[in-house]
This record gives sequence, C-alpha cells and structure tokens, in this order.
Amino acid sequence: MAAAQVRVALPWLQAALAETSANDALPAMHALHWLGGRGRLVSGEPRAWRDWLLEPVGGTDLLARCPAGPVLALANAVTAPGPGCWCVAQPVHFAAGLDHLRLAPLAQATLTEEDASTLGALVNSHFSTGELTVAAFVEGAWLLRFDRPIDCSTQPPDAAVGRNVRDFMPAGRDGARIRSLMNEIQMLLHEHPVNQRRERARLLPVNGWWLWGFGDGVADAPGGGVNRWRLHSDDRWLRALGQALGSDSGDITTVGSDTPRGDTLIALSQPPAARVEESLASVDAGLLSMLASSVRAGRMQSLVLLAGSATLHIDWSARFRFWRRPVAVSQWLT
Repeated sequence: MAAAQVRVALPWLQAALAETSANDALPAMHALHWLGGRGRLVSGEPRAWRDWLLEPVGGTDLLARCPAGPVLALANAVTAPGPGCWCVAQPVHFAAGLDHLRLAPLAQATLTEEDASTLGALVNSHFSTGELTVAAFVEGAWLLRFDRPIDCSTQPPDAAVGRNVRDFMPAGRDGARIRSLMNEIQMLLHEHPVNQRRERARLLPVNGWWLWGFGDGVADAPGGGVNRWRLHSDDRWLRALGQALGSDSGDITTVGSDTPRGDTLIALSQPPAARVEESLASVDAGLLSMLASSVRAGRMQSLVLLAGSATLHIDWSARFRFWRRPVAVSQWLT
C-alpha cells in the first residue's frame, strides 16, 4: 500500500467548470473525469479552503494563532522595534456594480516593484504621524506595522473576489478604524499618476488596499506532526506559515510532474491563466494528470480534492475499479 496521503484544494475549480459549461467553452478535462469516476464525490456547503486544507495539522485554530501579517513578516525577515501589530495590505481594484462594490480578480491589480514603491511611499508619507508604517513590499503585497495592538477580524482578499465587499469588511473593536483607513487610502489613490498610467495601458487602476491578517506574533508550532506534511501552494500565507512552523514547503510550481513524496498538502488558490478555459486546461494537463497517474500506479494511500463545495475522496484501491466510468462535469456542480 502506498504511504502518501494527499490533500488538494482548488477553491476556484467548481465555479470555473460552471462558467465554461454555461458558455460551451469547457475543455476536455480527461484527468478530472477519470478521477471523478474512481472516487466518491460529495456535495456540501462551501468551506473556507485554507481551514479545510490544514485540518490534518490544526485547521482553523492554527490559522487563528498564526495570522498572515506577522507570519509574512517573520518569513521575510521584516522586523520592527517595540510592541505593535502587523497586517497585510493587498493592492486591489474595487469595481462598481449597480448598488455595491465588488473586488476584481487579484491578478488584475498586480503592481511592478517601481509602482509599488511609489504607492507605498505615498501612503507612508500620508500617515507619518506614526499610527502605521509601510514596512515592506513582499510577494505582491505590502506589510504594514501599526504602533499598537489591533483588535480586528478580517477576510483574505481572495474570499471577496467577485463579491459584494460590504459583506467582507473588517469587524471587531477596531474594525471601524480599519475601514476608515481603507477609505482614506482609496482617496489617496484616486487619479494618482500610477493609476492614470495603468489606465492608458488598459490595465485596471489599483484604487484600494485590502487590509487583513492582523496580529502581533506567531504561535509556537502545535503538536500532531506538522513537520511531516509537505506543502505546495501559490498562496503566500500558507507558504510562509509552513516555513514558520518548520514544514518542508514550496511554491505550487515545485510539484512538477512527479508523485508527491510523503504526506502532502497542495493548494492552487487562483486560476493559473487569465482566461478560465485556459486555467482549466492547464490544471487538467498538469496537476490533475499527475494525480491521476499516481492513483493508477497505486502510489497514494488517499487523495482528497476540494473544488468549491464539492469534495472528491479517493482511496488506495481506486486503481482496481476498472469498471467505473468517468464522471461528467455536471456531477461536480450539483
């Protein structure tokens, strides 16, 4: 029997399948069809995918004890003297709907280092009284340092993409102050030369910063064998968390075409291409094909795949179920 237990989160996959199916643009998805036929597909309520992925090593409790701000500061060796609080400031584009604002896909607000430096200096100068400092720009987002503890519950920006941002705003004792800061930053960025240049280049302006992941430190690594799990992800928080807790972690691209060696957590938090159908074709030809090959060869003890609100469970005996037919995409959408 194979030793590897593999847990995979593709939180965008179900919505992408639904969109391309409705538009008659769905690619072949041979690996996904095969995997669906060899496992047990369970539908349920949408879940917080990071909590789900990390269930074997602490889940919600682990994420609560290791907020994104201080974890990323630790992983990138960004320090500050004295007491205070870290958070992440993600560059975003707030798109206007009929009666609300929604968050555009995060990749559409990606900044060059030069533009990030310009906008960071602008915000840093504006808040020069000391309440907050723009400490660094790492992995596509700023790290902010507040001069006091902040009691504020927040949502990661990927959770709000395409949604009414009002439902995802900071809450808690200091939530009103953080919302006020976000509004103030929006006004600073309005018609800034960086954004005027982006618009001339037919890019979305970065008209806001999404503040999230507040915390003053990182908890010690919990028990339960965190270090035995290898983590691959495009998500900066998860990679930094794995590093802080001593797990063998790497970028999603390091999965390659080889079977995961040992127990592995894999997360692709965002579609890998600009067009949805290209993202589906890419993930099917790459990650999903690798997983299907590993199942066929009997090199996995178990595989669990989360795709939105659908979860696929495959055990080591799946390779013997030769009579099972591939599952249609419609089964992933029920």
